Order: sequence, then C-alpha cells, then structure tokens
Amino acid sequence: MKSNIYFSQLAGHLEQLPASERQIIIENYRQYADKNELSGEKLIQALGTPKQLARRALIDYSIDADLIAENAVPVAGESFIKRNRRRLQRQLNLLGLVVVSLAPNIAWYPAMLIIFAILFGMAVIMAILAVIVLLSLGMGIYQIIAGLWVLRQDWSVSLFQGGIGVALIGLQFIAWPVMIALLHGLMNLLMMYTKSVGRRFSNEHQLKEVQHD
Repeated sequence: MKSNIYFSQLAGHLEQLPASERQIIIENYRQYADKNELSGEKLIQALGTPKQLARRALIDYSIDADLIAENAVPVAGESFIKRNRRRLQRQLNLLGLVVVSLAPNIAWYPAMLIIFAILFGMAVIMAILAVIVLLSLGMGIYQIIAGLWVLRQDWSVSLFQGGIGVALIGLQFIAWPVMIALLHGLMNLLMMYTKSVGRRFSNEHQLKEVQHD
C-alpha cells in the first residue's frame, strides 16, 4: 500500500474528529513515515492498518477530551440532568471505542473481561437496590392505605401504620440520591480503569526509530 493511499484511508477513519485535530495527527504520522522511509508492508508493520492506527488515535483523543470536559467550568444555564446526560454519553462512547478496539486482539481479552465484569456488577447492584427501594415504596403505600382502613376501629393502630408508611415513602428522598451517587462513583472507577487500558493499548505502538538494514 502506497503511503498516500494509507494516509487517505486514515483520514477517512478519523472523520469524526475536528479537521484541525485530524490534520495534526495525519501530518505527525506522515512525517514519521517519510523520515523512516516507510511504505507498503513496512508502513503497516510499523503503524498497523489505517483502521487500527485510527482507533488508537481516537482513543487518545477521546481520553484527553474527557479529561478536559471533566475539569471544565459548567456551562452557564445548563441543568444538572443535561450535564450528566452529556457526561454519560461521552463516557459510554469512550467505553465502546476501547472495547471495539481491544476485541480483535486476544491478548487484551483479560482487560475486556474485567470491563464487562465491572459493568455486570454495576447492573446487578443497581438492580437489587432499585428493587429494594421500590418494594419499600410499595410497602409504604400499603401501610398508609391499611392505616386508613382501620382508622374507625383503632386510631392508634391506624396512626402507627400511617407513620410507618410515611417513613417508608420519605425514605425515597434519601435512597434515590444515594443510589445515583453510588452509580456515579462506580462509573468513575470503571472509566478510570477503561482509560488506563486505553492508554496502554494506544501506546503499544509508540513511534520508534526504524533500523534500516
């Protein structure tokens, strides 16, 4: 494969990046190839296929973009929900990119399994907590209805059951924020590991001087 075709394909795989960033990446690798007189199979051996190289470049860019976004000042007027929705979408995109990039290489399967195990653990924990909280909500509503039902027969029992019901319903105002905070913390741990794996993967083929025979 000629170098101009290689870098043309690389540009196609980097279309989602801003034009300026895409140009910097392509020019950096083009200069490396010219300096080391790489073309054809030697170019692919040194940098991988255009698609493989693009994935490594996209991982680096996405990790850097996420770090910048995490430390950026919140946009004025942006709601908490909208800000966290953007954050979650950004992190899921990065997570998907890393997993897709690791998939063709069996050597990275242990890292992928850890990522999937963390995701599965998060899903199980949140599902169990959600069931417990929803059951407490249902029990609270039941206690209030039961208390009203026996009000004419025994007001003390009615008051007791109603109090339990109100307490269980009031628990929702504590439980849901705690669950959201827990999910946020688990997601942070997952992304820390994912970024670490992504960096190691993208640095696996660092630019090195090529020794000519």
